[in-house]
Amino acid sequence: MSEPPPVSTRRPIPDHMFGGRLKGSYLLDLEVIGVDEVAPHVRLVTMASSDLVGFEYAPGQDLLFEFPDGDRTLRRRCTIRRSDPALGIADFEIEIHDGRGPATRWAAKAELGAHLEAIGPRGGISLRSTATSHLFVVDDSAMPAAFALLEALPADTPATALLVTSHGAKSRPATAGAPATSLNWLHQAEMLEMLSDLHPVAETAAYLFGERHLIRTAEELLVAGGLDPEAVASKAYWRRDQPNASHGEPSWN
Repeated sequence: MSEPPPVSTRRPIPDHMFGGRLKGSYLLDLEVIGVDEVAPHVRLVTMASSDLVGFEYAPGQDLLFEFPDGDRTLRRRCTIRRSDPALGIADFEIEIHDGRGPATRWAAKAELGAHLEAIGPRGGISLRSTATSHLFVVDDSAMPAAFALLEALPADTPATALLVTSHGAKSRPATAGAPATSLNWLHQAEMLEMLSDLHPVAETAAYLFGERHLIRTAEELLVAGGLDPEAVASKAYWRRDQPNASHGEPSWN
């Protein structure tokens, strides 16, 4: 006799929690079932749970994890790189960086069978449906989100990704991309030079994700080059001068 299909057990976030800001999200209990070092600075963590059975999310969305940090926990957001809702599994690419934040410390030692609590899906940035071309400017922290969004584009839609990294070209697994997708691995100085000379065509949508100063500078250069500010979607993942707050977001002050 075949086993019955898995059934979801996820719990909706009560409307009164978090001031209603997370309405539509769920409380999730996830177990590590796979850990793979896909690059010296990236760990691919595969997690499974009946909470992920039939789990729906938009490309580029993330989960808000509770990572252990001594005698407390700190929240950090990790993009859902890919998932299989039928099996209740999802992949997360976690950066192993010099800052040694709570997500890095946990991922560096993650073992099979470990459990984490999370909330999701999170994130409100989606692909601009009216755009005729797409431009991504991201650093290492945001590459999983950029790759997930690039993979969601129609095959014939032009897209350019400026991938800012100090690790070198093709330093991590990237999206296979459609024929119309161009991936450019750059140091930050090269990215700034390219954006300074860039004049985006009309109906281009830009997505800027990563370190706060980097995305602010990128937005200023793109707008100066003629891009409509309304066509820019930006999200700061971290800031270089201080750690993220306990809720997982960088401070803007």
